[in-house]
Amino acid sequence: MACREVTTWITENVLVPVERFFTEAREACETARRWVEEEVQQPIESWISQTERRCREQDCNWWCLCCNKWFCWLVTIVVRIVTWVVVTIAKWVVYLVCKIVVTVVGIVVELVLKVITRLVSFFVCIFTDPVKAFSALWDLFNDIVDAVDDVLGLVVSLLDDVKEIINDVKGLVDGIGRSFCICGEVACAIFTAIFGAISGVLSWASDIVDWVQDTVQGVRDLVGGILSLDWCRIQRALGIFNVLRVIGSVTRIIGTIFYAGPKALIDMDSIQARIDASLNAAFSGDPARLARSRDQANLGGSPVGLPCRLDPRRLAIVSSEFLRGLATSGVLDLYAIAGRFTACEGKFVYTQFDGEVVYTGTATTVSKTDIDDFLALGAAAVPSFTVYPIKQAVFRRHLETASRKGLQIGLRFNWQRPVDLAVAEARFVPLASDDGALGDAVQKDLFRLMGRPDTAEPLEVIPVIAVFGYVDPTVHGLTSWFRPASNATSPTGTTFRSRFPEVVFQYVAIHEIGHYLGLNHDPHTSAGEIMWKPSQPTDWGASVVNYLLTTGEANFTLDDIDVVWNWITTNTAVRDRFLP
Repeated sequence: MACREVTTWITENVLVPVERFFTEAREACETARRWVEEEVQQPIESWISQTERRCREQDCNWWCLCCNKWFCWLVTIVVRIVTWVVVTIAKWVVYLVCKIVVTVVGIVVELVLKVITRLVSFFVCIFTDPVKAFSALWDLFNDIVDAVDDVLGLVVSLLDDVKEIINDVKGLVDGIGRSFCICGEVACAIFTAIFGAISGVLSWASDIVDWVQDTVQGVRDLVGGILSLDWCRIQRALGIFNVLRVIGSVTRIIGTIFYAGPKALIDMDSIQARIDASLNAAFSGDPARLARSRDQANLGGSPVGLPCRLDPRRLAIVSSEFLRGLATSGVLDLYAIAGRFTACEGKFVYTQFDGEVVYTGTATTVSKTDIDDFLALGAAAVPSFTVYPIKQAVFRRHLETASRKGLQIGLRFNWQRPVDLAVAEARFVPLASDDGALGDAVQKDLFRLMGRPDTAEPLEVIPVIAVFGYVDPTVHGLTSWFRPASNATSPTGTTFRSRFPEVVFQYVAIHEIGHYLGLNHDPHTSAGEIMWKPSQPTDWGASVVNYLLTTGEANFTLDDIDVVWNWITTNTAVRDRFLP
């Protein structure tokens, strides 16, 4: 008993507080970056876009060969470039320095503390509880494996940042290309094609970084899985074969640069025209609101899009008898979720969650010994820990994907750090809702639990909740939508679950968001379309062309824009929330 109490006391009073400090510091770095993007970068982009629109709309002074429009254009170009350099470079330099320093120092300090903790536990327990003493040595070995995993995790995370930096550069290129539209349709077409090709090169570079990241993650899973004897994670190491995606990257070079890149920039005209048509239909009798709505949607600027907030939540189950019951009954495999010694229940990793089991308030994985003691003795025997269905970093990647794809339907999704949504009822794990007989009643109770009201809900804020699966294991995500015509009731929102491989299921969250915004599976027939569903009739020819010759990603279609903006502008309750 004394042995276990000493180990628990050291973990709770020394190890966890230090780990919590570094976890909060890492989150502070991320929060600061998000703040700069929302409070500084986006307002500046909107101001530049409004200025460009005024330049385009003003009358030409023919006596000086339209010098007023040229001068206005040059000013906006210079302002766009200068502000991008100052804001974007400063944002990334500060963020990356903060992230790397905090992460590296955290890895070193946490490893030193863990070594001390395990050695103290070993020597205290060796004479009173030899089994636990040697368990401490196994935990020490796992701590070293975790440190190696954290280093590789930092590499994976930095590759995520490289992709985001490329996207920022791509945004600048797109903005400059669109600025030439001030000079007329001919100049707009020529420079859109030129800068679109440059944008295509950047998209291709981002794709290369993406498969490099997948390969590094595969190596990370292989090393971590073998060293920790985690069969689930060894299976995830199959992701290392994503290096074969280089074949698709090579075949797409020409199509990406000379077709997909320019088309994406040219499509901005169609996106603007469709949004403007919807706004005109809704507000033609209210010129002031029409002008205000155009400004909100950033029409005439880059990027075009109405600000819209995502509210990301992760289901969280704190160590308790409820969790213990889920584990002992086989609903959740704590060892598999934590990445500890496990046979993956003899199942393929596709059925498991790419989640985490961490000491509460930290990002530090719970030791195997503490999981053993929790299952054998109960929650009081170990420091408090929390189980999540998805890793924070993986959740962020889903949200980043949603942010990129949202621009294709004229929405700029903003979001902050995913927060916990604690549950302690069996109906939420797995979620007793589906798109069939069960309906979404329990899912709506989940939204109520997060504070979503039944009436007058903020429809412009979209819940995106990561859950521990559904009663129907074939379901990947589910949407409770606002459809007055079908008498659908509140509250609304979306849920999804993580699955392996991430490269295949990265569009689930944005697919469900699409449903929330009015989109259906029909008439989408290609795997290259976000709203496509495998059970639907599929045009495999178009799917192959998309993967091998054009974007290699799932995208929204231009027709999707009409559906989304019809939903926004024709439903009074929706319109008043999105476009007050």
